[in-house]
Amino acid sequence: MNINFKEDLKTTLTNCEDPFRAIKDIQDENGIALAQIRPALPLLDLLGVKRLDFHLAVLDDMKDRLIKRIQELAQHGDKKQLEVLLEKSFSVINLTHVTPIVMEIVKHMPRIPDRYVKYIVEHEQIYSRAPIELKRLIWIDNPTLFQKELQPIISQYLANVEEQLLQCDQNYFLQLPKQRRQTSPTIQSLLQMIGTNIKLYDIVRASLQKLFQRTKIVHYSSLRLLLLMAFHDLENNSVSKSDSIHIFVWTLDAALKERKLDVKKQREIEQFLDANVRDTDIINKYIPFVLADPNVISILAKSCILSLHKQVDDEIPLPRSNKELQFLLKLLNMGLCAWDVLDGAMSYHDPIDSKLLTNYLPFLIRLIVENRLNTDTSSSSTLKLVLPQTEFVQYMITNRLACQLFLRFIIEIYHQKQFWLATQLIPYLNELVENGSGDKLFLHQLVYFVRQSVEQIHYIGILLDRFFVLQAQGHEFVLYYGLILLKHVLHKPNGTNLVSKYLSHSLKPSQDHSTFIHDKYQQLVREYDEYLRQLQSREHNQQQTSTDKQNSFSIFH
Repeated sequence: MNINFKEDLKTTLTNCEDPFRAIKDIQDENGIALAQIRPALPLLDLLGVKRLDFHLAVLDDMKDRLIKRIQELAQHGDKKQLEVLLEKSFSVINLTHVTPIVMEIVKHMPRIPDRYVKYIVEHEQIYSRAPIELKRLIWIDNPTLFQKELQPIISQYLANVEEQLLQCDQNYFLQLPKQRRQTSPTIQSLLQMIGTNIKLYDIVRASLQKLFQRTKIVHYSSLRLLLLMAFHDLENNSVSKSDSIHIFVWTLDAALKERKLDVKKQREIEQFLDANVRDTDIINKYIPFVLADPNVISILAKSCILSLHKQVDDEIPLPRSNKELQFLLKLLNMGLCAWDVLDGAMSYHDPIDSKLLTNYLPFLIRLIVENRLNTDTSSSSTLKLVLPQTEFVQYMITNRLACQLFLRFIIEIYHQKQFWLATQLIPYLNELVENGSGDKLFLHQLVYFVRQSVEQIHYIGILLDRFFVLQAQGHEFVLYYGLILLKHVLHKPNGTNLVSKYLSHSLKPSQDHSTFIHDKYQQLVREYDEYLRQLQSREHNQQQTSTDKQNSFSIFH
């Protein structure tokens, strides 16, 4: 393509003796070289059709045919012909109507010459229009550019998760994992960006792990697991098979689906770990990172608490002799302490603290037994619960595993509607507010199950008084979820009295709280005022109806 560009055209017209002749020569040289078309050109000139409009119309008509022909050349492996086409056409890649044709040639090239790649990357308008196949080829040799593309997508994922945790109408942790990854825009975008390229997948995997180690944000772990299983869903996918912990994550995904890690899956995981015990990358890098996923933490903690209940029901061995429970605790501890394992401060082989097995867990079992005795209708009187001593509270503060088990214990007793035991243990949440009870991951589940299980607002009032009110001013999200509980009880019998009590003072945000919290509070105040007006209007209508009936009775008598 020998195309006269703007400067060449300007020079030609400036120096020529006959401009009209020069223009005709340029048109003949650069126009469509088909004899059948030439007789029609004077007619188009008479009709006022510009040559540019004519050529663009022809190009649009031929574009699909050209692209189809390029695809045929690619299917036949005609690399030489594609290189010739690219060499001739790349100079017009900036022309909007031609760009798709040039991009089609480029994306079928097994390797793109560096000068073309550099040009595309340096021109944002061209790069943004590049097909994903071309971008993958660019990203392989330019991982920094790929990571730049990843940043907004990953950030949006974190924002979406945070938004879901702030909504308690549905439990984030009860979503089916396959549904979560199929409906996640982030996962679908990453699948498209990576395609079948294992190198790009490795870049994403490594980036997520680095972000996790730098920020300690556990949702990066969730994204790692979801992405791997999304590729697993694509049958016979080479990407998922290339991941060394594919089998491990597959087993965890099945446990997430069933919302518990049963004995069969425990053994499958244990066999995988035993088979790879010498691989330090798998044991001390990849496994802890995946186990830090809050969804995995949730099912592991739940499985541990269910095991304690099972010990009471089936009289199975106590914690210090229960190998299955100890394995669950080991996995849970690795997930909770993933940062320490990744930094080398802990190891997979470190044993569980003996005090947890011989003192702490037996005390939780004792609470389960005493609660059952108290709720037994055959009992003639209410038993006094032996509450945790100071040393046990201090142990939970210093031991992440003990703390996580207690928080899950609280969630489960609300889920099982064991409100008497719950009211006894609520005050201890105040001691753990810096260790997890003030975290969104815990508060989201707690408030969800309280809303689902508690019918009597008396028990919600106890929860508010003994925990939420005490921590609301110092911990913003405790206040936020307290307001959600108030909104829940507003429409219940006598709910307005409870809401009025807390809105006026104890759950009113201070100047130190964010605009977000103040907006949430004002929204609840407006809903409360509107509901009061509806109640007053309803009472007025009922009184009016009653008065009308009495007047009617008086008239007839």
